[in-house]
Amino acid sequence: MTRRPARPVFTPAVDQATAGYTMPLEVLARAAGRAGLRTLEVPAFSVDAYLHLHGGAGLGALLAHTGVRIGQLSCGSGVPADLTVAAVQWTDAVAAWRRACRTALLAGCSRLSVFVPRGAQDLTLVAGRLSELAAVAGSMSPDLVVSVEIHSAVLLAQAARLVELVPAARLLVDVAALALVGLDPVAHVLALPAGSVGWVHLADLPGRPAPGERPERLLPGLGGLPLPAVLEGLRERGYRGPVAVEVPVPDADTGRVAAAGCCFSTGPLAGFFDLAE
Repeated sequence: MTRRPARPVFTPAVDQATAGYTMPLEVLARAAGRAGLRTLEVPAFSVDAYLHLHGGAGLGALLAHTGVRIGQLSCGSGVPADLTVAAVQWTDAVAAWRRACRTALLAGCSRLSVFVPRGAQDLTLVAGRLSELAAVAGSMSPDLVVSVEIHSAVLLAQAARLVELVPAARLLVDVAALALVGLDPVAHVLALPAGSVGWVHLADLPGRPAPGERPERLLPGLGGLPLPAVLEGLRERGYRGPVAVEVPVPDADTGRVAAAGCCFSTGPLAGFFDLAE
């Protein structure tokens, strides 16, 4: 039986995908604030769109009014986020990454995520490109940190080695993605080096999927994954940061944000999260 911490450990957060990528940032921020979710993970393009219309002062006013902050920018797939894009695209990817870093700084955000797709197998390629992006971020601000989200079974098995090769980077732990490639999420988390986790995506599945099966993701606590044990494992490995509900839906739906907030305050995950942040 998983032992809940004596005091809350993690910060509750929500990924914009849970509310639909088409949801405007101002709508997401208001819905998250009402749900008690003070930390957002949003795509860089969403913040760029808001800055284009309202500027940095307008963004600051929105975040202050709704009581939320942007904890991480996700850069999507392709350019600049996919670390396995064709070599001919890489120069454009680095330029786009530099723009994303500037957006993060304007938004008062210290983390950006990049992506490794399911088919990737070349650790040397991924480590080299991740190191280059981490160096770009570090040159723009010592506070910027790159989190790498890996969906490749081959490279997830080498996640500890990747952060050894690129010590400036951190791992984005996607709990459902681990189960979908056949890994035990609890064992995986416990095997990671202390301090190597930079962000967490939380979603549930109906149960442990069979090989090749890709069931629909569920809100945390509504499925069969051992999420409390995963959170306890993260705590043991020293992680104390945001945990973001990420259950993508195609259309904008503020009700999903409210439901995500309930995941942290009721059911098997209650007690792990600081809801008074």
